[in-house]
Amino acid sequence: MSYQRINFEDFNASPLSKYTDLASSALGTTIVEVTNEFFAPATNMINPKPPVHAPGKFVATGAWMDGWETKRHNPTYDWAVLKLGFSGSFRGFDIDTHYFTGNQAPAASVEACFCPCGNLEKAEWKEILPKVELPPSCHNVFVLEKDTEVFTHLRLNNIPDGGIARFRAYGQVNPIWSDNKDEVIDLAFVGNGGRRVFCSNEHYTPSSNLLLPGRGGNMGDGWETKRSRTPGHTDYAIIKLGDKGHVFKAEIDTSHYCGNYPAQIKLEATNVADEVPADNAEWTTIVEPSKVGAHSLFYFDTAHPEKVWTHVKFSLIPDGGAKRVRLYGVREGGKIPQLPIPNPEAQVLIDNLAEE
Repeated sequence: MSYQRINFEDFNASPLSKYTDLASSALGTTIVEVTNEFFAPATNMINPKPPVHAPGKFVATGAWMDGWETKRHNPTYDWAVLKLGFSGSFRGFDIDTHYFTGNQAPAASVEACFCPCGNLEKAEWKEILPKVELPPSCHNVFVLEKDTEVFTHLRLNNIPDGGIARFRAYGQVNPIWSDNKDEVIDLAFVGNGGRRVFCSNEHYTPSSNLLLPGRGGNMGDGWETKRSRTPGHTDYAIIKLGDKGHVFKAEIDTSHYCGNYPAQIKLEATNVADEVPADNAEWTTIVEPSKVGAHSLFYFDTAHPEKVWTHVKFSLIPDGGAKRVRLYGVREGGKIPQLPIPNPEAQVLIDNLAEE
C-alpha cells in the first residue's frame, strides 16, 4: 500500500481530517492481544485524549509513561491487536511518540484482518502500512494512497520494542444495515457511518465527538468552540449521514455544558453528491433557531420529513458546546411512519411496558 508521510500541521488540510479515528476506545475499540506491556499498558494508546507528560512521576517498573511501552532487547518485535468497535476501511494513521524521547519504538508497521468471528488463530493478516521510522516525541502521520478494504482488527507492530503514546487509525465505519429499511435509526451515529466532514471551529474539542456512542463523562468528549465577540457570529459542523435518508426528529444533548451551552441551535439539511457540500449548496432549514439549556436532552420534530437528505448542518448560535447530536429517521426507501415519532426516552419506556 503506497503512503505519504505528512507534517502534523498539515493534518487539517489532508484527507484524514474528514475521517474518524476507528482505533479510539470511545468507539468501543479494545486491546485483545499484546506481546508485552512491562512499563505501560497498550490500552493507553487508544485513549482518545492527548497523552500526558508527568516528569518525576515513578511507578514500580520505572518512570510513569502515558502510552504503551514494552521492555528492552526484543530479538524480534512486539505487537498489539486491536478489536475495532466498528469494522471499517482505513485511509491513514498517526503513530504518536510524544514524551518518549529515548525510549520510543524506533519503527512500526500496521497489519489488518477481517475476522468477525473473533477467532484470530485463523486470521489472514494483511500489511496496510509498511515499516516506517518513528522519531522521538512527535506525531507521525501517514496518509494512504486510497482507502483499504474493510477490516475488523488491526495489529500494530512495535519494532523492535519501546514506547508509543497514541495510535490513531483514520477511516470510515462500514455499517451493518438491517434488512428492514422502515426501522427508525440515528442516521448521524458514527456506528451507522455518520461522520463530521467540516467544522468552523474546534478550539476546545472536536465536533466528531457529537456522533459518539453514549452521553460521555464530561465536557472533554463533546464539541466546544471558543467564545465569539463578533455580532451575528455562528459556529457550525457539517455531518454526512451514514446513508441518505429522511430525518424526523433531532436530539440535542448538552450534558455537562452548564454555563457554556449555545444560546440557540439550528439545523439545516441538503442532498448533494459531494463529500463536503460546496459553498453554493442549497440548505433547507429543518429546525428553526431554537433555545436549549444546561445539562439536558432537547428534542425537535423536523420540517420536511418527506425529503431525503445526505448532510445536516448543526449550528451553535453564536457559539458554545454540545455533547451529542442524534438525527432519527429512516434510510432512503424506508416507509415514513406516523409523525411525530416518540422521543427516544419515551419509546424506551413504551417498549419496557410492552415487555412486562
